[in-house]
Amino acid sequence: MRSAAQGFYWGMLLTLLTGCASYQPLPLEGHLPQPNNLRAALAQAAAGEPLRNDKIDLQAPLSGTALAQIAVLLNPDLRATRTKLGVAQAQVFAARLLPDPQLSLSADLPSTAGYYSAYSLGLQWSLASLFIRSANLAIARAQSQSVHYDVAWQEWLLANQVRILARKLYFLRQQEAIATAATQVSLQLYRKSVENLHAGDTTLPNHALRQIAYVDSRDRELALRREVAKVRQELNAKLGLPPSFRLDLAAPRPLPKLPPVDDLVQQAIHHRLDLAALRAGYAAQEAQVRRAILGRYPGFSIGVSHAADTSNIQTWGPSLTFDLPLWNRNRAAIRQSEATRAELHAAYSARLFQTRAEIASLVQDLHRLQPEIELLHAQVPGLARAESVLRQAVAEHNATLVEYESVRSQLLDKKLQLVTLEGAQAEDQAALELAVGIPWEQWRKST
Repeated sequence: MRSAAQGFYWGMLLTLLTGCASYQPLPLEGHLPQPNNLRAALAQAAAGEPLRNDKIDLQAPLSGTALAQIAVLLNPDLRATRTKLGVAQAQVFAARLLPDPQLSLSADLPSTAGYYSAYSLGLQWSLASLFIRSANLAIARAQSQSVHYDVAWQEWLLANQVRILARKLYFLRQQEAIATAATQVSLQLYRKSVENLHAGDTTLPNHALRQIAYVDSRDRELALRREVAKVRQELNAKLGLPPSFRLDLAAPRPLPKLPPVDDLVQQAIHHRLDLAALRAGYAAQEAQVRRAILGRYPGFSIGVSHAADTSNIQTWGPSLTFDLPLWNRNRAAIRQSEATRAELHAAYSARLFQTRAEIASLVQDLHRLQPEIELLHAQVPGLARAESVLRQAVAEHNATLVEYESVRSQLLDKKLQLVTLEGAQAEDQAALELAVGIPWEQWRKST
């Protein structure tokens, strides 16, 4: 019998050794990859990423949707965030596993002749973990779902931030082009004024007026150029591209008719991924409360043991172990889990309130911007015609320079104001899509 027990001992030891996982090192990279172009960067990023690889036409101007896909693929922070999915899946895998039994071994080796070596073998298996296994699995699944929604929301958030920046950059470039054209006209008039001043065909006040107009136009152009460079670098950083990378941007699509605020709020409740993540987290906490309540009941362990004493008397016997819930009864864990559940409930309500207020504010801004844009669209063509007529009249000495500069300045201001308002409208539209959680095309299909 002793040889059988020794065989059992060595068999269990070999089983434990063969069940160990092998170690595989994962060294850190010492450098950042430097792809030659955007196509190479996308190909490098798409390798190994569990993302939908839509075709992006890199030969055409990039739309907001294309830029959003590029950002999701290339942004290094998002790529690090997506590693949380593996952790969440590992937690679900761990919750599915059955608990391992516990093996206990002991021996007494007598030093007196005539006695046998005593030993004891015990095998126990905890039923307490089986009792709460379903609750643990529900917690892990809900937490995994919450992580999936949270990662997806981070992707959606960054994608729309990129779309907003792209629209801002597009309209800033238009403002820069208008300011550059105005500077060229001012420079031509200023050079002509210098020639006329030397020839005695103009007065010093008129020449000073030309000079001031040129300096103002040039200052405005340089200020817009700095703003364009700043926004371009910010957009490149969001996209995961080098700071000097230049993108060809497509014009934003026209603004459709706005739905009612209440409809948008209902769509946000169903489609916003951050709200879905909060709901999944709340479900996980509900399972935490249920598991904590189950913890007030006794935990059982069953087992079997075999022993032999120094007289070689061998025994077999079952064992039963359980906790007595007399004082603790898991009350601290229950209170803590219930308090956390109340905190998550309040956080979800606060996020709903914030979402509704944000949507209402953006809709109000869009309604306010539309009549201002329509008014400027009606005014700018008339001012452009007046500027052209006055320019010819000044050349023929039929109008004063002060009259012409006043109209030209007004035309430049109105053009820049119109592009600024159109840019604000486009940015608000993208921000509203972010607040609702779906783009307008999908909203129209879902209603």
